[in-house]
Amino acid sequence: MSRHPSNILFVCTGNICRSPFAQGLFTKLADQKGHNSVHAESAGLIALPGNSATFLAQKVAAEYGVDLADHQAQLVSEKLVAESDMILVMEKLHKEALLTDFPMAADKVFLIRHFARFGSRNRGVADPYGLNYDAYRFCFLDIEDAVLGLLEFLSIR
Repeated sequence: MSRHPSNILFVCTGNICRSPFAQGLFTKLADQKGHNSVHAESAGLIALPGNSATFLAQKVAAEYGVDLADHQAQLVSEKLVAESDMILVMEKLHKEALLTDFPMAADKVFLIRHFARFGSRNRGVADPYGLNYDAYRFCFLDIEDAVLGLLEFLSIR
């Protein structure tokens, strides 16, 4: 795995909560550090293209300075997978599904919590869809921990 990927893809189920959180936060923090050579995208395994991030996802993200107002969901595609140097998924099932459809990506797909600074690196990030504000906030903070660890790994400080 390269410590200097130029394209990172964050993947979840519907691309309306978790992967937009990760993409938005990663982009914000990398830009703040002046490191804009890494491009981040997000997509979902069963996304409905064009869907916006959920209301609560937008609300929680905004509270942390991440704007998801213009987010539009997209499906994982062969093109996105091929163009990505690193693919970070939210759950082990996402990794299995992705590798079933795109076995050539095996060496670049990781659980996002692989980079977490605290807690288990082997568990997934819980899906807040359909739950309350606190579930979304917990999800965002869980992803924040992993994104901060990823930035450290990439030496974007």
